[in-house]
Amino acid sequence: MKWLVTSAAKAKSDNYRKWLSIGGVESVRIIPSEPAPGDLAPFGALLLTGGGDVDPARYHAMPSPETDGVDGGRDELECRLIERFIKAGKPVFGICRGIQILNVAFGGKLIQHVPSVLRGNEQHMQTNRKDSTHPVSFTKDAKLAEVLSGVAAVNSAHHQAVDPQAVGRGLRIMAVSGRGIVEAVEGVNLGAPVLAVQWHPERLQPFAHPASAWLLNLMKDLAEG
Repeated sequence: MKWLVTSAAKAKSDNYRKWLSIGGVESVRIIPSEPAPGDLAPFGALLLTGGGDVDPARYHAMPSPETDGVDGGRDELECRLIERFIKAGKPVFGICRGIQILNVAFGGKLIQHVPSVLRGNEQHMQTNRKDSTHPVSFTKDAKLAEVLSGVAAVNSAHHQAVDPQAVGRGLRIMAVSGRGIVEAVEGVNLGAPVLAVQWHPERLQPFAHPASAWLLNLMKDLAEG
């Protein structure tokens, strides 16, 4: 079955859908201006992709000066889709903003500006339009620990992140950066597989980098049951 892929705009989903297609996954794109599908039967999973910041009002916070690109329509669409896919027992996956909206949808909060927390000790934003690279470590009992064994670093292009002190209900941290920024979460007893990462696997070499290829294989296995 095809995966439903959320996006801010049509062109913004191209890299994600290409990444899925390399792994043999067909996908259908949905943007905030389009109606949500009435029937989820044709879809095997939901993929929440990158983009602008989640509205801080959704987690009862005032916006920081750096918060940008808020799209309330997209937040609403994705939160509703998350609820519907979980209720239907279908997997929900997230990348970058995707891990953030997932955390908020389950009652968690976000760090609104990572540089303010790290104070220059670790780079997560792009530099000269190139992704940053930083260390990553996995919790011992997490699915990713075995699947991504040997992965020591991942790429980043973000300024917000899951607040490790306010992780959403039913989610647990699976990976963190060298300085403790949340890099992956998974669902626990939610009735459907939930897996999300902060890095950008679609921008890594899909056949060569395990944080891309092996991650997609794990997602496919979860989607296929």
